[in-house]
Parts: sequence; structure tokens; C-alpha cells
Amino acid sequence: MKKLITAALTCCFVLAAEAQDRYISDALYVPLRKGPTSQHTILHKGLKSGTKLRFLSESDGWSNVQTSSGRLGWVPSRYLQDQPIAALLLEQANSNVEQSKNRYNKLQKKLTKTQNTNQDLQKQLQQLQTSSKKLSAELKQIKSISANAVSLNSSYQQLAKDQQLLQTELDVVQADNDRLKNDNSQKWFVYGALAVGLGVLLTLLIPMFKPKKRYSEWG
Repeated sequence: MKKLITAALTCCFVLAAEAQDRYISDALYVPLRKGPTSQHTILHKGLKSGTKLRFLSESDGWSNVQTSSGRLGWVPSRYLQDQPIAALLLEQANSNVEQSKNRYNKLQKKLTKTQNTNQDLQKQLQQLQTSSKKLSAELKQIKSISANAVSLNSSYQQLAKDQQLLQTELDVVQADNDRLKNDNSQKWFVYGALAVGLGVLLTLLIPMFKPKKRYSEWG
């Protein structure tokens, strides 16, 4: 009993160690039999070319395999190969090409979208640069106007001071003029009074200097 268990375990270990993938070659159909001879019962009438099988062991030109559904059986080893058949490889290659095309188309659309976005960003950048130049020019103009305003304000303050000084001087001159007018009026009054007095005095004095009439003795 122990020997049987040991043999079974050894067989399982060997089967597990030798388990590999195998593929039906480019034959049309391969029957799956119960044993490693053409006289054994057919378990499956025909495995299609390219069918993937799990290889378990080999005996006298027959391979013990397992299908994807878990069925065990034997097929001639000449119909098996390590790689998928050319049709499957071509199909896989076509699938890869199709996937590559799809990825390429997606990337192309993404590239186009990115280029359009880049163009929009370039336009926005140019607009921002133009606006920046315009704002810089306006800022420069504002600074110039501000500087002129400050200069004008200083000039205005100086003119206001000069005007105040001139007004003060004008007031002094006006006062002096008024004073001189008053002085002249007084002088003319005095001159007039003197003239009148002189006239009166002359009126009194002139008769005194007139010669007196002499009466002739012969009169």
C-alpha cells in the first residue's frame, strides 16, 4: 500500500514537473484518444489546429495532454509543437497591428488636440505679451505725467510764493503812491495858499510904490 502511495506521489510530481504548454500543429483536426495508441477510444473527434493543450508526458510517439476544459487524453506527438501555429501567430500579429493602429490613432488625436491647445496657448501668450507692452507704455506715460504733475505742482507753489511777494510789493508801492499823492495835494494846497497870500501882499504893496502926483506951482 505504501509503495502504491509513493508511486502515485512520484507520478504526480513527475507530471507536475513536466507539465508544459503544447499546441495542435497545422493539421486540420486531431482526435483525442483515451490511450497512447490508435486503437484506444476517441474521447474527442477532433481538436482544431492551434488548440492550446497542457502537455503532461510522452510515450512511444504519443503525448498525454489536458484540454482547457480539464479533459485528459492522448494525441500523436507529431501533431504538437512548442509554439502556436502560423495562423495563430498571424492572427496575433494582426491583432497587435490593429491594437497598434488604434493606439496610434488615439495618440494622433491626442497630438492634434495638444497641438491645437498649444496654438491657442501661443495666441493667448501673444495677446498677453501685446497687452503687457501696452500696459508698460501706459505705465511709462503715467509715470511721465506724474513727474510732470509733480514738477508743475512745484512750479505752481513757487509761482504762488512769487505772486504773494509781488502782491506785497504792489501793496507797498500802492501805499507809497497814495502817500505821495497825499503829500502832493498838501504841497499844492500850501503853494496855493502862498500864491494867494503873495497876491494879497502884492495888492497891498503895489499902490505904495506908485509915484504920487505932484501939483504944479503954477496950478
